[in-house]
Amino acid sequence: MSDQAIPEAGNRVPRMLVMGVGSSGARAVAGMLSLNPEMNAVSIDTDTKVLEAINSNSIHIGITVTRGNSAGGDVELGRQSIEKDSINIRNQLRQIDLLVLVTGLGGGTGSGAVPVITRIAREAGALVLALVTMPFKFEGPKAARIAEDALKRIRSHADAIVRIPNERLFCREDADLPVEQVFARSHQIMLDGIFALSRMLSRNGICGLDFACIHTMLRNCDGFCHYAGADGSGEQRADTVAESIMTHRLLNKGRMLENAAGIIVGLTGGRDLKLCEIEAVMNRIQEKLPDEVWMNFGVAVDPAFEGRLSAMVLVAEQWKEPLVDDQQMGLPYSRKTGQGELLLEVTGKGEFSYTDPTVYNNEDLDVPTYIRRDIKLPR
Repeated sequence: MSDQAIPEAGNRVPRMLVMGVGSSGARAVAGMLSLNPEMNAVSIDTDTKVLEAINSNSIHIGITVTRGNSAGGDVELGRQSIEKDSINIRNQLRQIDLLVLVTGLGGGTGSGAVPVITRIAREAGALVLALVTMPFKFEGPKAARIAEDALKRIRSHADAIVRIPNERLFCREDADLPVEQVFARSHQIMLDGIFALSRMLSRNGICGLDFACIHTMLRNCDGFCHYAGADGSGEQRADTVAESIMTHRLLNKGRMLENAAGIIVGLTGGRDLKLCEIEAVMNRIQEKLPDEVWMNFGVAVDPAFEGRLSAMVLVAEQWKEPLVDDQQMGLPYSRKTGQGELLLEVTGKGEFSYTDPTVYNNEDLDVPTYIRRDIKLPR
């Protein structure tokens, strides 16, 4: 695949790591690596058979916990497995700016391990975007409860979650599709988003969309955002892309755009991309958006997209200022800020100002934990 991004000389490319967790996430990331072997990605699972089958960069967790088997739908086994091998995860996160987690919720490994990984990534100072699929209704109410509980725990540390309900990807006409094709469509949605995000971050576009834009979107979207992607080719490619976005199932057929609080649009085309095509797509999208929406868009030119036009849309339903301010706390830009609904005033130690701080492992334990570790307070 020619989506491989080539950094411009002299410019620092934000470091992104894609991590597939559990059997569903591991297989999705393996499919991504088969298309673009240069992508920085790793698959994580407890199941030996899954990791042997995908034959790609992987981390086998929980060998002493599950003895090489799956977690069997047991969330606690998934959590224990990742805790036992957390040092490998921390090593993977060294010098990473953005961690993209890919998983299917409702089972044991993904639902148990991903909340732990988001916490570790948060402590390491990486932005965390989780792409998660939700179980089908036929998987039963227990799987749905497991998935919803995992979402709450992931949200405590992730900057944003793109939730992909499998039910929304299909209609009654799809009922006769082979099961492999059904799950392949879910994986493809996630892969399209990852490739589009990678292109936007690693190429110098002709119109600005960079890591700072992604940073702003993720830290202000209040936990959840929605993704949609579209492709078109030929003379009517702009109309095709615009119509696909307007009717996308993951945007509730365009209705989510009407109440959007924030949106990022990334367009990729070849050297034959025309200004009128950019205008056609953006004007169609803006017709649906409220006037006060925060919006940023970028355009990248890739010779491999000759005759094609691709669009990536990230939509935030809510927009909230972060709970902890980077500059107020003296944190570096790369360190994420927490999100929440309460604006808490940061005060000094009062009458204890002149006492020696309680320092352990180079941390001042007199500073509240949510500030030291940049944790969002639970809602």
